[in-house]
Amino acid sequence: MNRRSSGISAVVSRMRRERRFAMVPLFAAGSVLALLAFSSAAGTGIENPTCEMAGPGVYRIDFQASPSAMPVEVFASSRPDRIDSAKAVFIIRSAPAEVSVPDRSGRVYFHLKPAVGATRIVSIRRLPLEGAKNFRDLGGYRTSDGRYVRWGLVYRSNHLVNLTARDSEYLSSLEIRLVCDVRSEGERARAPDHWSGNAPEFFSVLIGSNLISSPTADDLKRRVAAIDAQTKESVRAYDYAIEYAGQYGKILQRVAAGDLPVVEHCTAGKDRTGVFSAILLTALGVPRDTVVQDYMLSNQFLLAPEAINGTAADLQLAFGLPEPPDLATVKTIMTSKPETLAATLDKIDRTYGSFANYLRHAVKLSDADLAKIRLHLLQP
Repeated sequence: MNRRSSGISAVVSRMRRERRFAMVPLFAAGSVLALLAFSSAAGTGIENPTCEMAGPGVYRIDFQASPSAMPVEVFASSRPDRIDSAKAVFIIRSAPAEVSVPDRSGRVYFHLKPAVGATRIVSIRRLPLEGAKNFRDLGGYRTSDGRYVRWGLVYRSNHLVNLTARDSEYLSSLEIRLVCDVRSEGERARAPDHWSGNAPEFFSVLIGSNLISSPTADDLKRRVAAIDAQTKESVRAYDYAIEYAGQYGKILQRVAAGDLPVVEHCTAGKDRTGVFSAILLTALGVPRDTVVQDYMLSNQFLLAPEAINGTAADLQLAFGLPEPPDLATVKTIMTSKPETLAATLDKIDRTYGSFANYLRHAVKLSDADLAKIRLHLLQP
């Protein structure tokens, strides 16, 4: 048994001995009060706003609102933490609505000010980059106690080897300070991150085996065969969520230290990155069904008809193939199944007794650092 396995076994044994004692949930008694306060105000304001690009300079905004909240003033800003102009760009009298801001070239955040209730902030989730189709903002998700994850601070992505000059110009306005790359040496050698202009700090945090050689066509065949052999009942969890929990903890410690905005990425931005996103969002108190929905968005951005050829080209690069794989192979490899992430989160709960235990004992995230992360990333 290697050192990592023996260490995990020791922690698991201790957790099982302690399991008869009730653990304090992530959001303890204060959360109950927050939920009660929030429920009493549920009849006012707007909740769960979403935003999608409907065309060049045109955005489709939707939300749930009480009648007393209407109409809603819409302010467009280049930043999520302030409004650039005192003049609203649009008045929404019924949702959804399309809002046009043709004079904006970079990231746009919409501040939605209802007639009654708190101002809500929303933006597009997937950034419109030409060379990174799965580059997404983790902001905007609502937690179980009614708070929201701040926009523009934590991004998740696929590899960054194909960023264009236009992408670099777009990204420069986001003031990203840290890029966390969880790929192996072989993966980084074959597809090194490309970032023009004022580059952030690049932080390599290995998740998985450190293969110096790059993946091959035979590796791809073995992976396809393993996936095809699975059923819903036998779906495998992401083992590295436990085996490399401490590595994920290194990224979270940088978040706690305020090294923001940050981008975390792997090759496709769906598996290793999906686990990171699930750990972070769950630690923030985002409900599990929302966490799984975020994980599933990779299907939309990697397997859509307009994106799948690019995804095939990415697989060709990743595995050193002479030509892109067929579409059946692409879909087998690149489909994100909800059962996989659900099995991973269930395995964490079974192994450690609770997600709070997992954060403390496997991820090695102290209560103080967790409090800092929530302070940085959550807003009312």
